[in-house]
Amino acid sequence: MDIVWTGTLKKMRVEAAQPVQYHLTDGWFEKEKRVGDHLLNDHLGSALELRFTGEINCIACGRKVKKTFAQGFCFPCTRSRAEADICIIKPELCHHGEADNPCRDEAFAQEVCFHPHYLYCSLTSGVKVGITREVNLPSRWIDQGAVAAVPVALLPNRRAVGEVEKRLSSEGFKDKTHWTRMLKGSPEDRDLMEVVERVVERLQEWGTEGILSPLERLEHQFEYPVLQWPTKVTSLNLDKNPVAGGILQGMKAQYLIFDSGVINLRKYSGYRVEVAAG
Repeated sequence: MDIVWTGTLKKMRVEAAQPVQYHLTDGWFEKEKRVGDHLLNDHLGSALELRFTGEINCIACGRKVKKTFAQGFCFPCTRSRAEADICIIKPELCHHGEADNPCRDEAFAQEVCFHPHYLYCSLTSGVKVGITREVNLPSRWIDQGAVAAVPVALLPNRRAVGEVEKRLSSEGFKDKTHWTRMLKGSPEDRDLMEVVERVVERLQEWGTEGILSPLERLEHQFEYPVLQWPTKVTSLNLDKNPVAGGILQGMKAQYLIFDSGVINLRKYSGYRVEVAAG
């Protein structure tokens, strides 16, 4: 097998083609030293291996570490970087403007959080609600493994849309994906538009601003490059075995699907690997 790419893992870059195009992307913290992307679709049906070199670096500062936190950060960066704060995972906990707990980075807040965000419904393992910035569509839907998605409302900032998502979740609208079911191909629930209409009804009852018109609530569909879906989902772990691979059978969400198991590349952000193909 020949080495076709060497770099630091981060989430794969995706293109919303039919089927979706997946690229390995270097996550080294110094942008000018990153290597170019590598298209994975060309390797479908062939042998492919990820070989972990044993080196792990924080994706924010480059510090060598034995383990990462919050998808690629060293522990000090999880305590100081705005992009590793709890409100990134739970936006309803945004503490911007609190005198005794100020935002970690005002520039980050203005660039990322205080821009319009979509509330959407998507079909992953089942129908769920989610949120994302305008600039992250449609890649956010693909990263979650959605086969279909519908934008529902556009709210002014991350905290506002996070509060709406949390309220919907408390009323029984799912906001999580069952990842093993998502990787088996067919979602359990295909009635996406019925859930969209129920969400819209709730938003109207609450007087939520920014609800999209029916003409704007268009369904987007995605096809993934998968030759064969796994019947049993087995995770490959680079910490336990530094070589993960086999015959590449497909990609969905941020997972590579091999005949030997699946691996979530986003989980290993910061890991230095060599990729061999043959």
